[in-house]
Amino acid sequence: MSDILEAIEIKKRGGELPEHLIHSVVSGYTAGEIPDYQMSALLMAIFIRGMGYAETLALTRAMADSGKRYSFPGCVDKHSTGGVGDKVSLTALPLAAACGAPVAKLSGRGLGITGGTIDKLESIPGLSCALTEERFRRQVEEVGLAIAEAGELAPADKAIYALRDATGTVDSLPLIGSSIVSKKAATGAGHLLYDVKCGSGAFMRTPEEARELARLLVRLSGDLGIRAAAMITDMSHPLGRAVGNALEVRESLGFLRGEEAPEDLETVARAVAVRLLELKGVPEPERAVGRALSSGAAYELFVRFVRAQGGDAEALEELPLSPKTREVLSPGEGYVRSFDALGVGRAALLLGAGRRKKGEPVDPGAGVELLVRPGDRVERGQPVARLYGGRDVERAAGLVSGALRLSPEPAPPPPAILDSL
Repeated sequence: MSDILEAIEIKKRGGELPEHLIHSVVSGYTAGEIPDYQMSALLMAIFIRGMGYAETLALTRAMADSGKRYSFPGCVDKHSTGGVGDKVSLTALPLAAACGAPVAKLSGRGLGITGGTIDKLESIPGLSCALTEERFRRQVEEVGLAIAEAGELAPADKAIYALRDATGTVDSLPLIGSSIVSKKAATGAGHLLYDVKCGSGAFMRTPEEARELARLLVRLSGDLGIRAAAMITDMSHPLGRAVGNALEVRESLGFLRGEEAPEDLETVARAVAVRLLELKGVPEPERAVGRALSSGAAYELFVRFVRAQGGDAEALEELPLSPKTREVLSPGEGYVRSFDALGVGRAALLLGAGRRKKGEPVDPGAGVELLVRPGDRVERGQPVARLYGGRDVERAAGLVSGALRLSPEPAPPPPAILDSL
């Protein structure tokens, strides 16, 4: 019996896969020796029967070892499970780097409602995230911050994730955890913070689900030699006011320049930077973060980072947005309870800020700008959001209008940080 058939037989009966069998199956599928239909059967068996921790760790290690691995033991990194208006990498990472914690981050493009970190950065004219390993290493040493496209790291995860997406086996905790940690382990940063989002605009909808995933990510990372921690952050409402690639870069730059920023964005960005400094062992991390913001050091480092990756730093003053705009008016009066993150994210996707399918181009100037925040009083007919982009504008406006939640009395917004591990 072949290894893949043996694995299917064991798992469909609820048994535990031995480590050598997991490695054999992963390497065989990556090499093209195992057909999709057999791997799909195994993934469905795992989805239904689950995996123990030892199996999940073995799968994570096998996927991390399936391709090239980098090593940056003195660097920090963060990973977000994704959200609407999630610009934490654009804010917290330059801040941490300005405080003496070098950042080596390999990231990806977005697939779904909004762009990924690479898409957001490439809304800066000239900036490229296609760095060779030598250039990536040199930039980490010289600037203290490098963000590049993940490329061929953990190729097994790339192949298996595509199959999971096509077979309805994405939402399996062991498969999610092994997928995330295998890529981060291959990146090689020695200190890692997971930002696990929770709410309507996140993959994990409840705090309990988010905590379960966060605990798994931290445990797997520790067993792979990475010093890791996790935060659970709210994603029932978009983070900040901006949703869209250039819009989010603009808002992030304002924060780094010390301008007034939405409270939730400032809270999360500062907290993530502080936690990264704690993992790295930087003394007095809160004071260091405050100094980096007030002195302009965080913004100056971001400018150096942009120049190092070929970006036009002069363009940062006024990143181009879509000239096609439309305001969304409040359908009623009252106090803003929230803007449902999922509805706003779907509107941004319609406008062109995200991808419906892999490889589809994004419009860097498209997106949604929220003009009111939770707790604000609004009147019927008052502008509450501004849309950028000329695609599916009517449907996008309807989604944003429907995402607005009003209440007759002011209600405090949910805390931006729900838990910390």
